[in-house]
Amino acid sequence: MLEVLHQVERDLPQLLEDKEWWNSLDVDYHPPRVERLWRQHGEYRIYLHRIHPCKPGEALFHPHPWPSAMKVLRGGNYEMAVGFGSGETPPPVAASMILGPGSEYEMTHPDSWHYVRPIDEPAITLMIAGKPWNRISPKSDGPLKPLPDYQKNDLLFTFKSYYQPARK
Repeated sequence: MLEVLHQVERDLPQLLEDKEWWNSLDVDYHPPRVERLWRQHGEYRIYLHRIHPCKPGEALFHPHPWPSAMKVLRGGNYEMAVGFGSGETPPPVAASMILGPGSEYEMTHPDSWHYVRPIDEPAITLMIAGKPWNRISPKSDGPLKPLPDYQKNDLLFTFKSYYQPARK
């Protein structure tokens, strides 16, 4: 999945140009709150995230319903914990770490669990997801709302600052 992430990074300057292709969600049903833009790109889905800080013990420990790869672009003190277990009951945390800008990781097994918790400031991350597994993962009890246009535009601008070099 990291190879796919790197290919998507090469494609992002072009993909960020057309904001109409990007869908948005305000993922606020459980900490941390995530401002999300997403779009399909071939067999993969691209997610652009602004993940807001939360307190220790609040972050949602969860499996993903698909293989994924992530890159932290901005935000110091990004805590991540991992575990491994089948079913819906969270397994014990096996390890935790602090990641910084430029860090990358992948989750390629259906029984991988993690949480992410920005500590001091929002984290800006890129995530790539593959075809879904037959895996249960947490979902909101109610419908999620799209982001207001100004937040969608701000998040697109933030990612353009990373993936579209300044024009001379």
